[in-house]
Parts: sequence; structure tokens; C-alpha cells
Amino acid sequence: MIANPTHSSWSGLIVAMCLAASATAVANPTTCEQGDLERTVEVVYANPGQSVPCEVLYAKPAAGTLESLWQANNEAGYCEQQASQFIRKLEGLGWECSSQAEPGDSEPD
Repeated sequence: MIANPTHSSWSGLIVAMCLAASATAVANPTTCEQGDLERTVEVVYANPGQSVPCEVLYAKPAAGTLESLWQANNEAGYCEQQASQFIRKLEGLGWECSSQAEPGDSEPD
């Protein structure tokens, strides 16, 4: 049987995201769609309730990729600002983006 690289990559992405989520706090992810394509942008915090350190993650589920676009160790608000600007850039390129906020979710102070 020949392995399906797309399935393998997707499985790896899911495992990586689960591991990252178990040790961190995640701000409300934003999903952007264009046709059949989907992208996810989210800010991940190393310490729940604290705004730094943080990083901005960019996922392309169909491609099975997860990239860290920006990181900050000391500058509160940096990751949120970069994520917001990147989402606006995607929208300017024709992507339709929406936040996946859940009741009671909030960003760290």
C-alpha cells in the first residue's frame, strides 16, 4: 500500500496543533476562505492569561502546513497587531475572514 502524503501531512498538522494547544492558550482563531481554500490565523500564548510570549500561527489545512509567522517575548500586543494586519492583507486579496470566537473567550491581559 502506498502512503498518502496529504493524509500523513494533515495528521501531523493535527497532532502538532493538539500538542501546542495542550501547553498554551490560543486567542480566537480566524478562518479565511477563498473558494474551496481555507486558511487559519491564530495567536498562541505560551502562558495562559499573559500576552507574552506569543506567536502568530498560519495554517493551510489542505496543504497540511502550519507556519509560525511572528513571535514576541517582551512586546505585549505585537502578535495581535501582526495577526490583525495579516488578516487584513488576506481580505485585501479577496479572502473572506471570520473569527471563531466562543462564549467566554478573551485575550490575555
